[in-house]
Amino acid sequence: MKVCDILKKQGCVEEEHIEKALRIQAGSKKPIGEILLEMGAVHEPDLRGALDLQTGLEAERYSAKTSFLEGIEPFSGLDATSLEEICETMEWKQFVPGETIQKEGLRAEFFYVLKNGLAKIFMEKGGEEQVVGFLGEGDFCGATAFLSDGIQPSTVVAIEQTLCLAQDEDSFKAMVALYPKIAGYFNELIIRQSKRIFSKLLATGTGAIAQVEPFLYTKRVKDLISPKQVFCARGDTLEEAARKLVGGNVGTAVVVDEDGRLAGTIGLRELVEAALLKGESAGQAIGPVIQKDCYVIDAEGYFFDALHEMMKRGREALIVVSGERIEGILTSSDLLKFRGREVLSLIRNIEEAKSFDVLHILRQDVENVLRTLITDGAVASHACKIVSELNDKIVKRVIRLSEGSLGAPPVPYVWLGLGSEGRKEQTLVTDQDNAILFDASSRNVNRGPTEDYFRALADRVVHGLDRCGFPLCKGNIMATNPRYFGDLPSWKGKASRWINLSAEKGEDLIDIYTFLDFRAVHGGEALEEDLRSHVIAEFRDNNASLRALAGPIITIPVPLGFFKNFLVEKNGKYKNTVNIKVNGLLPLTTCVKLLAYYGGVTEVNTLERIKKLSEKGIMPADRTDLIEQAFETFLALKIHNNLNSLDQGRDFSNSINPAHLNTKQKQLLKDAFLAVSEVQKITKDVLKVIVND
Repeated sequence: MKVCDILKKQGCVEEEHIEKALRIQAGSKKPIGEILLEMGAVHEPDLRGALDLQTGLEAERYSAKTSFLEGIEPFSGLDATSLEEICETMEWKQFVPGETIQKEGLRAEFFYVLKNGLAKIFMEKGGEEQVVGFLGEGDFCGATAFLSDGIQPSTVVAIEQTLCLAQDEDSFKAMVALYPKIAGYFNELIIRQSKRIFSKLLATGTGAIAQVEPFLYTKRVKDLISPKQVFCARGDTLEEAARKLVGGNVGTAVVVDEDGRLAGTIGLRELVEAALLKGESAGQAIGPVIQKDCYVIDAEGYFFDALHEMMKRGREALIVVSGERIEGILTSSDLLKFRGREVLSLIRNIEEAKSFDVLHILRQDVENVLRTLITDGAVASHACKIVSELNDKIVKRVIRLSEGSLGAPPVPYVWLGLGSEGRKEQTLVTDQDNAILFDASSRNVNRGPTEDYFRALADRVVHGLDRCGFPLCKGNIMATNPRYFGDLPSWKGKASRWINLSAEKGEDLIDIYTFLDFRAVHGGEALEEDLRSHVIAEFRDNNASLRALAGPIITIPVPLGFFKNFLVEKNGKYKNTVNIKVNGLLPLTTCVKLLAYYGGVTEVNTLERIKKLSEKGIMPADRTDLIEQAFETFLALKIHNNLNSLDQGRDFSNSINPAHLNTKQKQLLKDAFLAVSEVQKITKDVLKVIVND
């Protein structure tokens, strides 16, 4: 790049001055920079900077492109000849801060690989930028457009001086066609990027309530951990460990063994207990006081993953790893620095609540958390998991308060969540679907009083949850209903009757579909696992029941016409709308559920079931991404529709008017309905369902 071009891009000199200097240079042998300096058109520091940059660019331009690409996927596995042939189709391009690399809505010109620098990816919505992420060394842009309709889905702007390798469209497509590995890599990359940005496309601008940093839920764990990390060896003494902790100004350190593997953690609390309460000497090794009960999280995980793991495990710290390398400790304090305070403090408030009335207020805060998560870019399924964890905390607190008034339970029991609660896919204003299962197998159990206790407990919990903002189930699928109450033998008997009799007769289908999502929310998980093993075994011995349950679901029509246009309601309250639950979420989640029982999959969450089904080969691997994306689309639209209804004072519904969606949203919804057709066909083929026309 010429010096005058660099100066112009950096805004250091006017165009007219460059033209004048070029005319002067035509009759002189002076460098253009020197002429501009003599004219007073440029400052000397700016000129020196431009000359240094030009020198650097020239060095980069003539350096071996192969040495850069050979360390980047998907090029790293290519032989030298292939890599050189690809590099011949690429050229260096430099972008200054603020310069646009690609523009949303315009046709793509190049595929870029960033060599150095930093660029921002964003989309325009309502005249405002919605940041999707950032690109650094080894990242790409432009491939999405070349592999789809040629139009850039987002804008990329350089934040720092950014150097890229650029490849035109014809060369890129030829490369992809010639190397299947590269084609497969970019197809997977586009799917991952689509999952990252589609929540932005579905955003409806409902407004954030809590103060959560925008795009917080796209931050990675490696960016969250404190740079102050202290490591101790298992052979360190109490005094040595204390000096490391105090010197590093941290409360907890990772302990590694002789081979550098994770041995546990050690904190000031353990050191104080050992030295002051147990009288251990300062020279004793820390081995006996190491805390081995710790959990790990991948450094490439997201803020959401860390928050969810801390909530689920009840831990204040997680060990961060990159492969086998231990990076350090992520603490709840680290999350608080990134404004995760609302969620973490809400958990503590729920666990310390003294009454149902307090829990009712906190339940409303859970709604605000969901609103904030979605508004600030969380993927719908991630947001639902967070909300489900918070709702679980409320349920557990209601149970504890109820136990407090009744006394300790006489035998072990488990409180089961059913339906969307069981799948951890709750959104707004979710009514109750629950059951209670207790262990009355001991000979010392007094049957009558035991059942009386759990009936009273079920009544207190169900009505307590109602007071906390979880409405009673209109279908009476609750633990207060004798159908959803009993000990393990009675539950196994019910499950067997539902599977072997009711399903084939087409009776109690709603009850069966809802029950099959059961999950232990509180209490003995061993009871739940025993019941699940029984249900899986029953289906294994009677696939006809699965076919009977699948029949009504695979025949639910998707609301798309022959030319893929939306088939909307023609009249009535929901005129011009499509029902994304009845025609989308319900058939998708139910088909996945039935396939899961067919394959003996024990997971309950829909996305986790899809993953296991793919691993088992029951669901084609090349269709799972499409089905997962459809689930996310339906879920996100359902949440946004509910939030809009709440804001406008309308009744909740699952009906969407496609005319109110933008072009990209419409395409996502069409793709989602097409995916429902796919999963219905997969279910029909796998279960060998015969449909009578």
